Amino acid sequence: MARMEGLVVKRVMVHDVEGILPYLGGRMQLVSGNCIEEVLFAALLSVRAFERKTNRARTLGGELLLRLAGTHQIREAIKLRGAGTGPCYLVVFGSDEEARRLIRRFGMEKLEPEHCDEAKLKSLMEKAALVETL
Repeated sequence: MARMEGLVVKRVMVHDVEGILPYLGGRMQLVSGNCIEEVLFAALLSVRAFERKTNRARTLGGELLLRLAGTHQIREAIKLRGAGTGPCYLVVFGSDEEARRLIRRFGMEKLEPEHCDEAKLKSLMEKAALVETL
């Protein structure tokens, strides 16, 4: 789990993604990610884009998907980085308590986060940052 003020990222096992997605809203997102560092970096860039008013998506969750996928097309981003059944990262632009409630409500199991090696992480971070310049 990674947590910063107003941002929580947890790796979870998802069994019923279709049942969860309607409850997420714009401040929560389930994504597929290579490692927690990649997801956390993309989440931070998403927050910064909204602060600077350079966001491409209407919600923080949508912006996160765009940055992880390295595209401006939300449909493509969902296809590339949207959640599926299995291990995913739950990103909550809010409190740890909100994340815990969602995990309990949908019976998700908490998993240990995956970590990227430095070389792989560099290219993943560059892709997330590229959305700013495309």
